[in-house]
Amino acid sequence: MVPIMGERREIIILILILSLVLLIPNIPLVRASSEMWSQTYGVTGGSDTDIGHSVVETSDGGFALAGHTKPVDTYDSQGWLIKTDGYGNMVWNQTYGGAKGDQALSMVEVSDGGFALVGHTTSFTESDDFWLVKTDAYGIPEFPSWAILPILVASTLAVIVIRTKFRKKGLE
Repeated sequence: MVPIMGERREIIILILILSLVLLIPNIPLVRASSEMWSQTYGVTGGSDTDIGHSVVETSDGGFALAGHTKPVDTYDSQGWLIKTDGYGNMVWNQTYGGAKGDQALSMVEVSDGGFALVGHTTSFTESDDFWLVKTDAYGIPEFPSWAILPILVASTLAVIVIRTKFRKKGLE
């Protein structure tokens, strides 16, 4: 019976050794940084505050960052969208908002390649309100279709009035 006890002890020791071998790679260790690159961004001409709130990887392999910037000598911020390449180099940037405080807090890339930013604004109302900005792929704000309708109606009415006047004068 003694040899059987010895075999059990060897099996138990072997199981413990295998458990440690399998467990050690999963123990978190302090490792050297694997940072590939790092970039900082600021508004040309200076600002007091530049803050990023959201980042998404874009379909072209770059990144889009949403946040806000507060130019020097002003009290109010503007929403800010930055587009970078895959290495973090700024490709373009746009600011959004009015004369009062505006902040872009989150964003997504939409199916047409543009961006939808959400945040809050005090530029267009008396209070701090929810704010949504839709841009094209280059950060240029797009007007909602309902905003174009009054322009279309006004220009159509202007053409009708001018044609009517010309017809009355026989200048057509």
